[in-house]
Amino acid sequence: MSRHHSRPESPDELPSLSEQLGTILIGVFAGGIAVAFHAVMNLAEETRAELAVLADSHSLLAEAGIVLACGLLAAASVALVRKVAPEAEGSGIAAVLEAQRSPGPIRALRIMWVKFVAGFCGLASGMPLGREGPSVQIGAMAAVLLRRYGPRLFYRQRSLYQGAAAGIAAAFNAPLSGVVFSFELLGQPFTTRNAFETILVCGIADWVCRMFHGPVLELPILIDGFREWTELPTFALVGLWAGLVALVFQRLLLVCARWFHARARSNAAAIAATGAWGGLLGVVLLEWPQLLGIGHELFATSIAGTLPLAVAAAALAARIPLTAVSYATGAPGGLIVPALLFGVLSGHVFADGFVAAVGTVEPDFHAVCLVAGMAASIGALFRTPLTAMIMAVEITGAYSCLLEISIAYVASHTLLGLAREPDLYSALKRIHASHG
Repeated sequence: MSRHHSRPESPDELPSLSEQLGTILIGVFAGGIAVAFHAVMNLAEETRAELAVLADSHSLLAEAGIVLACGLLAAASVALVRKVAPEAEGSGIAAVLEAQRSPGPIRALRIMWVKFVAGFCGLASGMPLGREGPSVQIGAMAAVLLRRYGPRLFYRQRSLYQGAAAGIAAAFNAPLSGVVFSFELLGQPFTTRNAFETILVCGIADWVCRMFHGPVLELPILIDGFREWTELPTFALVGLWAGLVALVFQRLLLVCARWFHARARSNAAAIAATGAWGGLLGVVLLEWPQLLGIGHELFATSIAGTLPLAVAAAALAARIPLTAVSYATGAPGGLIVPALLFGVLSGHVFADGFVAAVGTVEPDFHAVCLVAGMAASIGALFRTPLTAMIMAVEITGAYSCLLEISIAYVASHTLLGLAREPDLYSALKRIHASHG
């Protein structure tokens, strides 16, 4: 039941103390659920790692069993989505964007547990998707549940925005990213009241995350130096290169999404196609397990600068179709972490290639290219300049290279604009609409 007020609510007024308490409760609950989801995704990564260790036995029977297990896990992931909660498909951000009104509490609870179980199955099968998109939807659904079953301290649909923002803040240990994400990508109206509540909920969710994981950066990158103005145009090239990679990925993903919507319309066809794809992921697991899942080892070796140029280029070329097909199946998983990895690998390939061609560069040139590549990749795919730049520096701690990041972002965004490409979520929404 909605609360009634004796006078209209002003967007420039701060929320009442009871509403602030409600916002704090959303931050605690949504942040806690996001941390739990993070733990489940880590368990999925560990499960797949155990399968990879099992493959070292070189037993033909063991290898066949691993391929079958990956196929069954992938099929189970999509089966749960298709049969139980279709809104849990993919990242779930599109579902939050399209929500005209909050789903009921029973539906919200169903979406949440499907995200947990199907997300585990998909990531354990090797699908190279992220956890941040599901964290957004899980946070939003947590807010719906709290509104229904918790104390009546807050009201209206903006709790959906608050829960979603809390989810992204807890997913990356990045409260500022959660705030700008809510306004820039989710489209929450920007008012003093909304800004106050969103900052509060993201701060609380981040505090919950830090209670469990500590005050750590998601992808720490050390940058210590200052670039001369003559070096700055180089980062426009980084942005163009990362934007080109993002363009290739977006077009391939849209092709795959159209194919799945046209050829796998029935539940049985979708589950069978995804099971077959999971079997192929099992083959990749036997040959190059680092390509699958979130990509922790690729992130680590790229940031350390120990990943050979040829291997980085091959990994980038392989992750693009692997991610595109996996997301097109409809299995739960996000696109922001894959976009970050595309940016890191693109920056790494550019930096190593540039050094090979030019010779001596500044000591932290490689690190700046990585951060600039992240911002350029996120910006090119989602057209969110503030989210792209703030997230890139907040998860790395690279606040000293905002100018270089801005240059790279502008270059990548311009490239996608010249190619007349819409942002990725808008393009996917059109495909969903055209296929009913």
